[in-house]
Parts: sequence; C-alpha cells; structure tokens
Amino acid sequence: MKRCLILIYMLGNILFAAADNTATKEALSVALKSVSSPEEKLETLTNLMDISRQEKQVDYAKQLYKEALANDNDYYKEAALTEILRFYVNNDIKDSTNVYMEEAKRELKGKARDFLVTYMQTIIDVRVVFYTEGEDRKKLIEQYRLKLETDKKLSPLEKMSINYVLGMAYSNRVEPGNEEKLQKMVSERFKEVIALSETIPLQYSYLFRLNSFYILTLYSVDTSDQIKNAIRYLDMQKEYAETKEMKKRPYVTKRHLLNAYSSLALSAQTLGKDIATSYYRHFMELNSKYPEDAAFSPEYERYYTSLNFYRLINEYPKSIRYCDSVIHYFRNSGLKVDLSEHVVSTLKDKIDMLDSLHLYKDAFYAHKEYAALLDSARLKSINDKLEDLEIKKRVDELVIEKKALEVDLQKSRSQLYMFLALFILAISFAVFVAFRLWKINALYKKLQESNRLVILASEKAQESEKMKNAFIKNMCHEVRTPLNAINGFADLITTEDITPEEKQEFSKIIFENCNHITSMMNSVLEIAQLDSNKEDLPLSPVNIHLLCSCEMEQLKRLNSKPDIDYQIEGDRNKDIAFTNSSHFSLILAHLLNNANKFTERGSIVLAYKAEEEQNRMIVSITDTGCGISPDKREWIFERFTKADDFVPGSGLGLYLCRQIAERMKGHIYVDPDYTTGLRITLIIPIKPE
Repeated sequence: MKRCLILIYMLGNILFAAADNTATKEALSVALKSVSSPEEKLETLTNLMDISRQEKQVDYAKQLYKEALANDNDYYKEAALTEILRFYVNNDIKDSTNVYMEEAKRELKGKARDFLVTYMQTIIDVRVVFYTEGEDRKKLIEQYRLKLETDKKLSPLEKMSINYVLGMAYSNRVEPGNEEKLQKMVSERFKEVIALSETIPLQYSYLFRLNSFYILTLYSVDTSDQIKNAIRYLDMQKEYAETKEMKKRPYVTKRHLLNAYSSLALSAQTLGKDIATSYYRHFMELNSKYPEDAAFSPEYERYYTSLNFYRLINEYPKSIRYCDSVIHYFRNSGLKVDLSEHVVSTLKDKIDMLDSLHLYKDAFYAHKEYAALLDSARLKSINDKLEDLEIKKRVDELVIEKKALEVDLQKSRSQLYMFLALFILAISFAVFVAFRLWKINALYKKLQESNRLVILASEKAQESEKMKNAFIKNMCHEVRTPLNAINGFADLITTEDITPEEKQEFSKIIFENCNHITSMMNSVLEIAQLDSNKEDLPLSPVNIHLLCSCEMEQLKRLNSKPDIDYQIEGDRNKDIAFTNSSHFSLILAHLLNNANKFTERGSIVLAYKAEEEQNRMIVSITDTGCGISPDKREWIFERFTKADDFVPGSGLGLYLCRQIAERMKGHIYVDPDYTTGLRITLIIPIKPE
C-alpha cells in the first residue's frame, strides 16, 4: 500500500490537472498590470506562478524568469527555473529540459546552482529507474552503485543524489512476504540523504529533504520512526514557510503539507486516537480547501488516508469501504500503468480486516481475487530479484575489474616513477654537464675580458704616460714662457735709462704673467682635488647676476681689449640658481678668459635665462672670435687639449669646467647652432631635485 502512494505521488505532476482559483488569479492579473516597482512585479508574477498549474504555471514562470534576468535578482531566477525545470522534467520534455538546465548553470551561482541542477538531474535519473525496465535502468543502477562503492572523493551533494536514485529504484516494488526487508532497503537510502543534508542550509537542501522525509514516513520499519519522520517533515515545512522569501508566497503548493498531515493521521498507535483524529481532520480540511494541490487526485488521497486512519483506530467497516474505493479507483482510473501489484496490497489489508470482523465469506471471495493477483505479483517480484542479482553480479565484476585495473595502474605508476627518476637523473646530469660547460665558457670569457682589460689598462697606462710627458713638457713650456718674460722685464725695470711709462708697462706685463702662472697652478690643484674626491659639490641658492658681474668686471680690469664690447644679459628678477658659488665663479672665469683670448674685436656676451618649468638655469658665454670646428666640440673638453697650439694655455681650463659642472648636477657643451664665433652653454638647476 505504501508503494502505491509513492507511485501516485511520483505520477502526480504528470497526470493531475488542477482547477484554477479563478477569483484570486483574476485579482493578481489585474494587480500585475498596475504595479509600479520591479520588486512588486516580481512578487505578483511569483504568486501567479504559484497559484497556477501545468502549462499556465510554466508561462508565468517564464515571465518571472525574464523579469528576474532584467533586474538581476538571483532569488526569483531560482524560483522561476525551479518550476520551469520541474514541469519539463516531470513531463519528459528533453529538449526544453536541456535548454533550461544550461540557463540554470549559467545564471545561478554557488550552492543555489549546484543543488537545483543536481536535483533536477536526479529526478531525470529517477524517472529512468522508476518508470522503465531493461538495460538503461540496469546500467544506471550499476553505474551509481559502483560509483558509491569505489569513488572516495564524492561530495555530500553527489552522495545525496546517488542514494536518492537508488532508494527510488527499490521503492517501485511489491514483494509479498518480504515487505519488511524492502522497507529497510529503501529507508536506509533516504536516511542517508537526510543525514547528508543536515549540515546544509535548508534553502538549498529543501528539495532533497521534502521527498526524502515523505518516503521515510511510508517506508520506516518501525511505526514510531514513521511518525517521528512525519513530524520532522511537517516542522521542516513550517520552518521553511517562515523564511522571509516564503512569507511573500502564500499560494505556493500545499502538496507536501497534505502529505505530512496524511502521514500523521496514521499515528493512532503511537500518539493516540485523539491526536491522530485531529491530524486526520486537518488533512480533510486541507484536502477540501486545496484539491488542486493533491499529488495525484484529491479523491485518491482522501480514500487512501481514510482507509488507513480507520484501520488503525479499528473501525474496520469504514476502512473496508475505503479499500473498495481505492481498488475501484485503481481499476477504473484509466491509467496506462499496471497497478495490479497495488491492488494486491490493498486486498491484503481488506482480507485481514474481514477476518477480524469474522466476515469469512467476504474474506474468502477477497482471498480468491488476492491469490489470483498474488501469482503475477510474485512473478514480478522474482523478476525484480533476478534483476537485482544481475545488477549485483555486474557491479561485483566491475568492482573486481576496477581493483585489478588499480593494481595494474599501481604497477604502471611504479614503473613510471622509476623511468621518471631515471629521466630526472639524466636531466640532472645533462644540466650538470651543461652548467660545467657554461661555467668553463664563462671563465674563458672572463679570462678573455680580463686580458682585454689588461691590454686596455696597458694602453691607458701608456697613454697616461704619454699624456703625463706631454703635460710636463707643456707645463714646462707654459711656465718657462711667463717666467722668461718676468725675468726679462724685471731686469729692464732695474735699469735707470727707462722712462716711468715704460716701467709701468713692464710692471703690467710682469703682473699678467704672474697671474697666468698662478691661474695655471690653481687649475692643476683643482683638478687633483676633484680627481681625489668623487662626491658632488655642496650646493645652495646663489645670485647668478652678482657672480656674473664680478667675473666680467675682473676680466675687463685685467684683460680688456679696446675693440671688444663686454655685455651681461639676463632677467634680474629670476637670477637665483641652486649651485656652488666659488666653483661657478671659477667656471665663469675660465670661460670668459677663453673667449677673451680668442676674440680680437666684436663682443663677448655673458647671458643667463631661467626656465622654471624644466628647473634649469641656462648660462652662456658668446664671443665673435675664431670659433671651433664641429669635430673638436667635444675634444676641447679633454685634458691637455688646445684648439691653437700657438696660443698660451695649459689645455686644462675647459676640462676643469666640465668636471665642476657635473659635480654641480649640471652640464656644459658647445652650442652647435652658433657659427659666428663660439658659444659655450652651462646648464645648472634652479631648485633642488
């Protein structure tokens, strides 16, 4: 009898077309047209979906899904997809099922996606093991049993799905005389589903727990366990109905609520007749109020629940009448399903009650009918057992085969590890050899580089020696020339036959040559100091115009030429730079003297210009002298270089200027765009970097 109700429940979504609650639906339809906010529209569509049945329910579910997508609302996406998939799966419409399964995988997230997709796939598999016979059914059961026995990495959700399918596979049986063993097999599977779902939030595990509790109310071997499961079944639904989301859905199906009260109506032997009667009356009220929510039909559920309620409170005459109603319903319902096995179980209950009432004649006729149907039921039971044995044999063979493959795989792995170790050893040796070769090659290159550096050092030493010799010769010449002039004119001054004018002129020549020697020695000392200390010079804000004026006046006082116009150009409002005042003056002195030395007529212009955006002060000394060829613009900044060997000088001035400029975070160069004479440009910062 229990199996009969399970079958009816599983067929319910397919065969029963419920009556619409017309007035409520019309009111909701009118409300849908007037809603203003997206949230209200989603709620109204959800209520229309919940109150409708079959194709109309799917139509509203699709509208709800479209609206939920537009508003990116995950809860309503899940609610709509649940009803759409439930309809297509239960009606075995495979193409539409596949389309919306992909929608669920794409649009839902996390556990909501995983549980809905897995549950719907589970129901698809249940349809195979519940409604079909043959190889497809056997293969699916074999696959799941083998997976459960051998795969140690199954997730709780996967285990729930497999136990659910295997439990449903055995619930679709009637085995006269062996009911208790069958009940135990089924209940163990669904107890495992419940145990696995205990740690998972109800909002995700609800679909699995609903049917699992319901089946446990029918298949638990112990009556008290049945009632405990029925109470948990009812409490779980009440808890779920109190969630924020479900409070907004008053029209959701009462199918499982009817099932829970139907099961609790059979609790007379455990909870007492009064409590059982209270649950029975509650069931009858719900059955009358929500006939459209019956799993199969309100008539059948009323017949079945009444039959068992009156049987358990020992009102056998009423129960026998409901037995006849159930048997008549099975035989005249027009179902395309063989229900003879369920008629057998109902007849068995009827015979027992007739015997209890001592209605032996009626019991005899019922037993004749029972015996005729029992043979076919037992034949079906034998066939089921043979199928079980075949499946078990096949699963055992597959387990043995898998273990043999695992042993072979282990051997293959051992061999693979050995070959891998040898391969790694070979690679390591090759890497070692390559590393040694690379190191030898590196050492060889290093040796070559060392040899090259030695050669360069030797060449540099030779060059330095040459430069030193040249420097000594040059210095001797440069020092001897002014010394000779000093000696010669000093002797002339001591003579008595020279005029005062000549004596003044000779004194001036002696002073200039002394000043030349002093300047040359200062340059040599400054270069030596810069070479010995590589640090930058200390810098501070300096008034550029003041230093330029001092150096220009010094030049005019000592070495002015009558045909040269000496000028200073610059904005006195922007004449502060970040430099070293003494060394900056030294650069100006060398550059001005250099310009004066090679210019006979025209002008010498000392100019400065501040470029604040680039943080630089541009200082230039421009003359109208002989200039310099392009190929010597960098050469003249080297040591001991002279543009004109016949002009006095040590060849250290411009070299010293560049060294100082770099130590002051500046730069000095010959302006290539100026061709009338020579323009040397010095760039220094205005502010600290």
